[in-house]
Amino acid sequence: MRMGTPIEVDYGETSIPVTTARPEVGQVGVGTRNQDREGYRKPVSGSAWDTKTFAPIKLATIVTASDEFVRKNPLGLYTKMQGDLAFAIGRGVDLAVFHGKQPINGAPLLGIEASNVLANTPNVVTLPADRRASVYESLLTGYEIVVEDEDFTAWAVDPRFRARLIRDGAERDVNGNLVNPAEINLNAQSGNILGIRSEYGRAVAGDLGAATNSGIKVIGGDFSKLRYGFADEIRVKVSDQATLTDGAGNTVNLWQTNQVALLIEVTMGWILGEPDAFVAFKQAPPTPVAA
Repeated sequence: MRMGTPIEVDYGETSIPVTTARPEVGQVGVGTRNQDREGYRKPVSGSAWDTKTFAPIKLATIVTASDEFVRKNPLGLYTKMQGDLAFAIGRGVDLAVFHGKQPINGAPLLGIEASNVLANTPNVVTLPADRRASVYESLLTGYEIVVEDEDFTAWAVDPRFRARLIRDGAERDVNGNLVNPAEINLNAQSGNILGIRSEYGRAVAGDLGAATNSGIKVIGGDFSKLRYGFADEIRVKVSDQATLTDGAGNTVNLWQTNQVALLIEVTMGWILGEPDAFVAFKQAPPTPVAA
């Protein structure tokens, strides 16, 4: 959500305008003198738009705790659990947009078009498996693919790939030692790669919750084309009277078992203006070693 453009989203199908042609200007007149310019017709161009539509999805989860745990709040754990619910929504949104999956079981989301998932961009570049080969040549190759027709505004990076980026790009002296090690910040959520903004998050690779790792290390492109929004505010509800059904089909009566349940839910949606405006960088499998 730090990278996309917020838009308004309805509960039903949402339509957004997409520019397909912009005005162009031309010179007036037949020469450079005043009498060659003034009074001549101005050139005419125009604008054109299309629309893209998408339907939102609802993300939710319920957690339970004993009534004694809630009232006692040992070591602030109940308070932390409430914060973890918002954290879960954020992970769910990221995994949905990047991979079209849900963290709770790793299954694909229903009703999501494959072209509306960042990882499904048709532009894919393979990163070298050999650690002696720099990844920056591959990043430049992907950059060239996108900027042929689109802008390139940011990189989304798996934080586990940060060390290799630093090793390959850090300035070193003749002895191979880092020239400015104090400038390296492994804790930063944001930075830049090749002068372009970078944001770090595990959703890039896709292994959040029960979802598996896709092998994608970086996704770059024009993130102004990624638009998202919420049809409602994130809601939290609390009950000690409900009867719940878990994933295995078992029912739990909260009142009978002296438990409290917290539910968090939100309805959100997103749209990629152009899948071609992005490029995914996948890690090549290591070369097998001969026996």
